[in-house]
Amino acid sequence: MSDSKHSVRNERLAGRYSYLEREGLLPLPVQDGITVVVELRYAAWAGECLNLLQQHSGASISLIGVAMDTDFPLKPLAEAFPGATFIPYEPGKYGVNEALAYAGTSFVALIEDSVMVTPGWVGNLLWPFVDDPSVQAVAPRSSTELGEAREQLHFGTEQELSAYVTHSLGRRQGEWHEAAVLCGSCLVFTRELLQRIGGFDSTLVKRQLMVADWCLRARQRGARLVLSDAMYVHSLQPLPEAHAKAEHDAMQDGVQAYLAKWGLDHSAVNVEEGILPIPSDVSVLPPRPGIALEKTAAAPVPLVTAVVYSERPLMLTPEESCESQKRLQGQQSYGNIRWVWIRDSRRDALPEFPVREQDAVIAVQGEDSWLHALENVAALYGSEIVVYLSASADYDSHYVKRIAEAVLHGSADLVVSRAASAMEEPAPHQGLSPLLPLKLPLERIAHRSGIVPGRITRQKVSGHGLQLEPQPSLAIGYIGGPPEANILPRRSGGEVRL
Repeated sequence: MSDSKHSVRNERLAGRYSYLEREGLLPLPVQDGITVVVELRYAAWAGECLNLLQQHSGASISLIGVAMDTDFPLKPLAEAFPGATFIPYEPGKYGVNEALAYAGTSFVALIEDSVMVTPGWVGNLLWPFVDDPSVQAVAPRSSTELGEAREQLHFGTEQELSAYVTHSLGRRQGEWHEAAVLCGSCLVFTRELLQRIGGFDSTLVKRQLMVADWCLRARQRGARLVLSDAMYVHSLQPLPEAHAKAEHDAMQDGVQAYLAKWGLDHSAVNVEEGILPIPSDVSVLPPRPGIALEKTAAAPVPLVTAVVYSERPLMLTPEESCESQKRLQGQQSYGNIRWVWIRDSRRDALPEFPVREQDAVIAVQGEDSWLHALENVAALYGSEIVVYLSASADYDSHYVKRIAEAVLHGSADLVVSRAASAMEEPAPHQGLSPLLPLKLPLERIAHRSGIVPGRITRQKVSGHGLQLEPQPSLAIGYIGGPPEANILPRRSGGEVRL
């Protein structure tokens, strides 16, 4: 093959890869996804930061938001992002280290809520780990890094930012270089390194000093730090504020603690201007101690009653039936589920199978009795949340956790997941008369305890699936669709935002 044809082929392949990455069609180069810990300081920016992270990070991201101030309003974010975990501010504790203790993925990202990401950000920051196994921490270019990685740019719109990043990736795809220290607003690292050196030293007060100190400790353990030449993230800059004297003194104490910790005497420090002294050779210094990652005593996990039903007889052998039930139980990640199976014994010739003490199998005779049992099961078993599951539907492993948290943290009485392609649009969104009854797919519904959700019937079109006509007084919310679709005006229940 001639050099010109080889060049054209490589250019086309690179263009195709860039397109797939830009459209979010490429999986991450890791099997278990990534945990993103977001430091929440600016309420005006936090929602958009989390929204962009969800849009541009793929399905395998786990979000943990940490309030960095006692006045930070967590409740609106918890309602808007039911799939995320939020840690409230607690005086005397550094919440970031608690969040890191819960990270269960191979890679972790620490990000400030002032950061705006673009399509492909996380994949491009993970590739250096694949390129060289000695790489254990990676940062993008931004206005908060030091030296040549420090870029102070201005963009009028998100589209301008995306265009700049796309252009940068096109020119420098795959390029990165080693760095002596990282201290910016976005840092990606391995969980293995986190477990070896621990968390961040909050006695240093200033975030950049904490990150720099953590990276220097990582280098002492042989970790390689690198900067991505191809990837840029935009960090919004707050307006300068006059610090109270006590806060200013605390900052100075942090600077002095950093200098003393690394034997830097009285060197000048001004991280806002990119001035941060570091030891010339950390390998000759005694290893600095790690910072323990401690989980706080976990609050009780609310009990969820999972009501499992089959709309039609399953053509399974007894052994296959038992395996199907075990698989449905085992695939859900939520930690406190009571399983209740409701069967029509005239139709479901299924064998008995072992259940835990808190679980139950309810056998009734006839379709009317079966539907009545489904409508009233919440009154039989006390729990905070009731989730309906169809034995013939497919659910991802976080489904119960996601919809249960939407009920728990939201203001709706009943929540509908839009995740299933088979789900019908509610009547008000189809231009039908608002006086017509709303019919919702039972297999995608959860509700608070203590209520009768409404009337359950078979879907008239298919004759197989079940549908719920909710009580008019209930407030209904939706998850899984675009934000504007998760608002439904109800005649009596009011408007609910999730």
